[in-house]
Amino acid sequence: MFSAFLYRYIGWVLVAAILITACQDGISQNPNAKSYLPLSTDCRVVEHAVGKTKICGKPQKIAVLEPKILSMILALGVQPAAYADAYLLRWRQFNNPSKQIPYLGQFVTSQPINLGDRSHPSLETLTLIKPDLILGLNSQENKLFFSIAPTVLIDNDKNWQNNIKIVAKALDSQKNIPSIISSQQEQLNKVRTQLAPLVNTHPRVLNIACSQSMNYIEIIYNGDTIEILKKIGFQPVLLADVERKLGVRAQINLETLSQLDADIVIINTWLDNWHGESIYTVPVKKLKQKWAKNPLLHNSRAWKEGQVYFVDYTLWGGVIGAPIANSLILEQLPSLLLSHTSN
Repeated sequence: MFSAFLYRYIGWVLVAAILITACQDGISQNPNAKSYLPLSTDCRVVEHAVGKTKICGKPQKIAVLEPKILSMILALGVQPAAYADAYLLRWRQFNNPSKQIPYLGQFVTSQPINLGDRSHPSLETLTLIKPDLILGLNSQENKLFFSIAPTVLIDNDKNWQNNIKIVAKALDSQKNIPSIISSQQEQLNKVRTQLAPLVNTHPRVLNIACSQSMNYIEIIYNGDTIEILKKIGFQPVLLADVERKLGVRAQINLETLSQLDADIVIINTWLDNWHGESIYTVPVKKLKQKWAKNPLLHNSRAWKEGQVYFVDYTLWGGVIGAPIANSLILEQLPSLLLSHTSN
């Protein structure tokens, strides 16, 4: 008990010290700074979503504030020292990441410190671990990050190919970029060939997010999965009167859903809460059973031909993000869509 209290007390003291320093001297890694001291040969300035950050050498202790960023650094061959997940997990450390971090954990060989929920990463823990680099999204911007360590924040509205280049420069891992992009393109080309006959006969795909209770249904208009489907040759089914841009959510009811004509329907669902005590499993079968009991949803061609599929929103809905999520989706797509039965 005393050691836990002492740990938290030291964290509070360090955070307070950072607050005082930031107020007195300005933020040491000011994202809007327009001038820097002359760069040494191993230093570089990284331009990112909220400004510029000077980084020297190859960072070794990296704090990752978001699953999308974790996907990128793992693809670049870099391991996290600390991590904030989409779920609020109760461990101090990810000592068994393959079971504790959905999908991405299988690629994690380190045992990163848990920074808490990505919505509110722990400043206290960040201060205590003293990272060499903090990586996150611009939606997570907090000026205190820049006082703890050099910080790079990417714009989630930009495509992953541009964002991973920013992350790679921060990590001094640019040499890996061409192989990552070419490998994903090769995988996409292969899947496009496999699914070409299905695209010819069933071109219209409706991609929706649906809660387990079915009281929230949303047409997914954008994101990596939609881009993958389009590049394969499918035509996303959309509502004509909805602005199609990032951040716009087209929420609909069951009646509207039943009137949308699609050849294939992909339904993304999720766990409302998961704290890591049990194996991560999304109950897609339960939602399928509810769907099967609703006659409103049985008139579409997709349902009649067994082309309605249930998938995990965490992977397919963009929570994890490219490039690893894209690769996993491309692995699953042929077996999913060519099974000709509801899953």
